[in-house]
Amino acid sequence: MRSTDPSWDEQARADAGRLWAGGVATALVAAGVALVGVLVLHKLLHVAVLTPSGRTQAASDAMIVLPISAAVATLLATGLLHLLMATTPQASQFFGWIAALVMALVILQVFVVGADLMAEVRTAVLYLLIGVAIISSLFGVSRTAVRYHRHQDYRENRFDEPAYRYEPRRYR
Repeated sequence: MRSTDPSWDEQARADAGRLWAGGVATALVAAGVALVGVLVLHKLLHVAVLTPSGRTQAASDAMIVLPISAAVATLLATGLLHLLMATTPQASQFFGWIAALVMALVILQVFVVGADLMAEVRTAVLYLLIGVAIISSLFGVSRTAVRYHRHQDYRENRFDEPAYRYEPRRYR
């Protein structure tokens, strides 16, 4: 809420503690989404997740590599968000565009390897779910990790309160 008084200067700054705490929590969520996705694909549907080179990944490897990769990607995204919040106006808008483009590249990379189309689609859907979890959670974190600092110029408004108001005498 901005004051109508022009002597108030409002600055928005990223609260690093809240931002990184939210980033770590988002990393845990992303790792959980990846783990659940791998378990659903391997144990329920009996299909494999593709590696970046296009080969099918063993269930034990995928249950370790994919959640760790999702958590690391989330922490990198949190660092990018922190950098944008410290340097750019409307940081969450720029973060959304950058994150969506990176997610599109990761998903498109799945279709470049030349594996079975259904395996590519299943892996792309898993990556999409992980990406949506990361981006949506970090959007929420970015909204709550902003602190507003108001600076008042006391030279102009020092005696505005009625108890301290000084009015000079007028002589006629």
